[in-house]
Amino acid sequence: MTAASFSRLSTPLRIGRSTMRNRVLLAPMSVGYANRDGGATRAMAEHYGRRAQGGIGMVITENVAVNVAGRQMPLQPMLADPAAVPGFAAVASEIRRHGALAVMQIVHAGRYAGPWDVYEQARRLAPSAVAFPLTPGRVAMPAEMTLAEIEASVAAFANTAKLAQDAGFDGVELHAAQGFLISSFLSPRMNRRADRYGGDFAGRTRLLHEVLQAVRAAVAADFIVGLHLTSDELAAGGWTLADAVRLVGELGSAGLDFVMPIVATFETMRMPENDGLMGHPVFQHAQARAIKAATTLPVFTNGGISDPALIERILADEEADAVGLARPLFADPDWLEKVRDGSDIAVRRCGCETQLCLRTQLTGSQCQSWPEAVRARGFLGYGA
Repeated sequence: MTAASFSRLSTPLRIGRSTMRNRVLLAPMSVGYANRDGGATRAMAEHYGRRAQGGIGMVITENVAVNVAGRQMPLQPMLADPAAVPGFAAVASEIRRHGALAVMQIVHAGRYAGPWDVYEQARRLAPSAVAFPLTPGRVAMPAEMTLAEIEASVAAFANTAKLAQDAGFDGVELHAAQGFLISSFLSPRMNRRADRYGGDFAGRTRLLHEVLQAVRAAVAADFIVGLHLTSDELAAGGWTLADAVRLVGELGSAGLDFVMPIVATFETMRMPENDGLMGHPVFQHAQARAIKAATTLPVFTNGGISDPALIERILADEEADAVGLARPLFADPDWLEKVRDGSDIAVRRCGCETQLCLRTQLTGSQCQSWPEAVRARGFLGYGA
């Protein structure tokens, strides 16, 4: 296809009071380039800046923990203290100077928090004390959060959003998917509470409503607030697509600016009936399409979508408003420029069967398709 064939992909998109220059964004993907204390590094700034330099409309960072109790990985970023703002300001600056919107995904990992050995002794926070397989052959039992702990977590999200704004980011994306804290409250499988944060739909969605309200109160009116939402837990008795459609309908009038649906949790993805799901193209687009049909909010689809012609068709048929790419842009930050120039045959593909990017997350993600010199450096930033 020629560059003219991708006219919709190149169309600007209004997000809240801001505008994306086109319909392609970096979807959040854990890379682990932060310091041991969660502080931002030069490698992190270059990583995200280099993806923005490739011409995409928005960069959403990997999940940034809102506090120590909500941190999962040893090199995961964390923004809970004003002292960390300058480091993250460098990240935002690198993204924005290349013309992309800078959005920080913020998270409390809840029952998946780590380091795992430490949190087997400390309180692993969850809506209810429901045992779950942490890793194959290893079962963890989280603690039911107290009302005070819930209140503190809501405040932590608001605090991190305000600090992200102070650092120069254009917005945040609230992580309410994959079994992390907010999504665990949504799920009837994980949330067995008998108080106002459990039970019926209103009770199970209360935490998310309170987080969104607190974040909105903490930031400026033009600051973007998006949502990474479980679209379907893909498990009997769990959170369903119908639930997600209903919730997005409620949040449209509550100050939300976009939604990125994502299926399953770390636990349900490993169930036999879902085995191999992530290896299929467009494995979660049907859910995004259904949510798009039910809301006027911008909906970002992602997951197994990297074919430019397919992306153009999805946008043309209004099945989504934008498309998020994670591994394709990790492998080749110039994906968009090459596609629009009609030279997509030159795109460096994400085709590693051993998922090197996942296997190196604990020490800093790498890609098998990078040139050897880049892999020796440890990350793909400027000059590559």
